[in-house]
Amino acid sequence: MSSHPTLPFEIIEVIVDTLAQHDPGFSSLKMCSVVCQVFLDLCRKHIFASVTTHGQHHGVLRLLSATPAIADHIRKLKWWVKLQVFRDSSLPRILEKITKLESLTIYWQPEARWTENHLRSPIIHLLHLPTLIRLEICDIQDFSFADLIPCTNLREFRLRSSKPATGLEYNTPSSLPHNSLQPTTELKYTSPSIFPHNSLQLRHLSFGGSSSTAISMIGVALRPDGRPIFNLAILPSVTLLLYAYDDFEASRKLFQHCSQLSKVDISLSFPPLSWTGIAKMLKPSIETLTHLHFTTGTQDETGTNDPLGGLVAELEEMRHQNVVEKMTIDVSVSSCYQCSHGDDWGLLDVVLTQSGWPKLERVSLNIFLWLCYREDDLAVALESLPQTQFPRLSSSRSVVFQFAVIDKSYG
Repeated sequence: MSSHPTLPFEIIEVIVDTLAQHDPGFSSLKMCSVVCQVFLDLCRKHIFASVTTHGQHHGVLRLLSATPAIADHIRKLKWWVKLQVFRDSSLPRILEKITKLESLTIYWQPEARWTENHLRSPIIHLLHLPTLIRLEICDIQDFSFADLIPCTNLREFRLRSSKPATGLEYNTPSSLPHNSLQPTTELKYTSPSIFPHNSLQLRHLSFGGSSSTAISMIGVALRPDGRPIFNLAILPSVTLLLYAYDDFEASRKLFQHCSQLSKVDISLSFPPLSWTGIAKMLKPSIETLTHLHFTTGTQDETGTNDPLGGLVAELEEMRHQNVVEKMTIDVSVSSCYQCSHGDDWGLLDVVLTQSGWPKLERVSLNIFLWLCYREDDLAVALESLPQTQFPRLSSSRSVVFQFAVIDKSYG
């Protein structure tokens, strides 16, 4: 490997950066990396910027042990945690080499304890990096919101099938960095002086299914100094996936803490759930909400039920007191069910073209079908909805109406 390239460094950097944009598999970059030391460092910046590790051997993490310099390039880490790693004594030392992480996704083992395992210290190290702006956790059954108190730069937080721990108190053991929090059964608290002055100010909060406990508790999670861990009053964006009644009821509690939301994206399992009550749920942010995205599916065996699950009545309730600019409605119809193509759709056309939507600019309606197993003409009937049920939106000069029937049979 040569150590003295003849081209100026700036030109080499442009070449490598451009090559990386058109080389998603990094095959060309890997060949370039053996040209010289300069090429090696520049290529590593792209090759190891985003790392996914899973399975027993964690190849990339092992590579970090042999070549610590690689850790400087890791910005995104997606980690499938296997039970075997909890017996790996070298892994904590390897993880602590990562110091510039921006995005962390952890797929946990549900039977493992988040608050008690030998990887806790290096994981807390990753969470508390000042560079971390995005965190996603999945399948953790005793996650501690208090672990995030020092994450002052965290802007996006996603939870999937996870539950928060309850009944834990926190102190700072002398064996850990000053800003690291560990659970303890002792009833003592950390001195308020070591905590950041402000609560966490997220830009986006997202909950997946089976997260009702986390949804209901995040707004009331407190630091040991009595302040809220999350400042939800200024949160601008929320994404929710609601599977069960508990999820829906928990969401009511969440939205009570949110007064400045501008974007809300809610996916709802219909049935058993419906949109009834969503208008009241969103009311605390009704004066700031500009983007609404509603997603649902229909399980209608007759083709006569409301495919929108009561959404029209909720939109009617929101009329005259909103600043909504863009609204997207997605409806999925699986292969074994029917879907009405009658007046239930037309009611949506009426409510969205009446007065009371002063800022509305765009309405998008997407119907997703799995056609590969169908032998009827449902797709044809649904494709005619703009003419038969949406004449007002289709001809509106003030609102752009986008309509699509999309075949999802092949992905």
